[in-house]
Amino acid sequence: MKSTKTLLFLSILISLYACKNDSKLQDKNAAKAEAPEYSNNTDPECVAPANWFTIINGTRKTPAPNEGPTSAFANNDSVNNCDFHKWSWQKFLYLTNEVNDRPLFLDNLIQVSSHGKKLEQNKGIILTDTAQASSTIDILKTPNYSSGNPPSTTVYYSILVDTLFYDTMIKYAPIAKKDPSKIKDITFPVGALEVKTSWINANALTDSSSYYITDGEINGVKAKVALLGMHVVGIVENHPEFIWATFEHQTLAPKYDWSKATPTSDAPVTSTTDYPFFNKNTTSTVKNITTQNGIYTNVFSVYKYGVPVKKEIEGSFNVQVYMETSQDGSQNFNNIRTINKSVKSQLKGIWNNYFYNGSIWINTEGYESTLAQAELLDSLGGHLSNSKPKQLPRGSVAASNITMETYVQVGFAPTSIHATTVNDLVNCFSCHNASSHGNLSPLNISHVFTGYLDSLNGLNKKEIKQRHVDEIIQQFIMRQKANN
Repeated sequence: MKSTKTLLFLSILISLYACKNDSKLQDKNAAKAEAPEYSNNTDPECVAPANWFTIINGTRKTPAPNEGPTSAFANNDSVNNCDFHKWSWQKFLYLTNEVNDRPLFLDNLIQVSSHGKKLEQNKGIILTDTAQASSTIDILKTPNYSSGNPPSTTVYYSILVDTLFYDTMIKYAPIAKKDPSKIKDITFPVGALEVKTSWINANALTDSSSYYITDGEINGVKAKVALLGMHVVGIVENHPEFIWATFEHQTLAPKYDWSKATPTSDAPVTSTTDYPFFNKNTTSTVKNITTQNGIYTNVFSVYKYGVPVKKEIEGSFNVQVYMETSQDGSQNFNNIRTINKSVKSQLKGIWNNYFYNGSIWINTEGYESTLAQAELLDSLGGHLSNSKPKQLPRGSVAASNITMETYVQVGFAPTSIHATTVNDLVNCFSCHNASSHGNLSPLNISHVFTGYLDSLNGLNKKEIKQRHVDEIIQQFIMRQKANN
């Protein structure tokens, strides 16, 4: 089953840059990489406006972000990197507004299974799924501490969608069942939203006071569950591929220490304190973020904000530089760092313990109609994630979440961290693209849609999952051949 541990969407944190290293990173990147497409549009102050944090009757009321024809996204000539980061943070804050004593994403969205079936929301968050996206067996668990307390526990996942997303799925999946060619250039409409969340039994945390806690059911048993991470995936004007943003609790696992790595060797990961997913009495290597018989523990984050870096020899020194990709790493990293700092200084309450770890989208400049954009996504098919220089992915091209893309942070089947190249990078579009089962449609970018379609075609939950994994493996093989 090792081959099934191939990838998954989204990828995440680490490479602990000190401010003093930024100039080296920027100077080196500028000397080696071509000018980024958005370099002239960088917002010098990528900050969160004060109205996001307006308090009314004791609760925060973040306004919903503008996503349509009057938004920043409506003009592909002027939209900039920061606009996407602002949307990501504002959407997260909007979704965590309190409504009826619950965050909006739990009160207003529809919880569905991985194959699109509505779940009973009066039971709280319903949790049964444990396998991460690119395998039927890859599971993330908390460590086995020597004291045995708290005991090792499994991470669970849930999916919620808005009515716009759900109604689109219900409308077009039956059409695709009869004739997939009928949905070839169909897209989800602006405003469609999908949210994937990761949870754990709150009793598994030594201190759960900094986590959002709610009622849930784990395999039919009532429990208090703690939110670990969240993918916020939404359609805005000119972007039918969705913006894929990821958030997570700030103290889940240690960060890879790039200062101790070299161009030819990895740095072992240790910690002086325990984390929910790392035992301080252990030492981890790349093996801990690849495969361990399908169960992962003592894991760590590699690329901070999903911005890939590497070590190079410069004279007699090992220096850390941004990897040359389709997005200027310096610009993207600094915008995320700036807006995170801005939100942190203004946000109050439990949600201030979660941070934004980056987002990814596709550059659609020159494709000015929804049809043209749909045709672009269809034409790229399984190659949507290609983040080599001059290609179309923008933002955090190695985006991941430590609880959802644990084992693909440095590629499909890595044997080291130091040898990772742009050809190995995995992001959301590595799994989520327009190609599905030999058919093309931007609707296929959502696995909820393809899962629902497969269920209409008579597949059960296990078969749907296996078919998805098989497709990822095929796309991985196709990509490797293209890179050779």
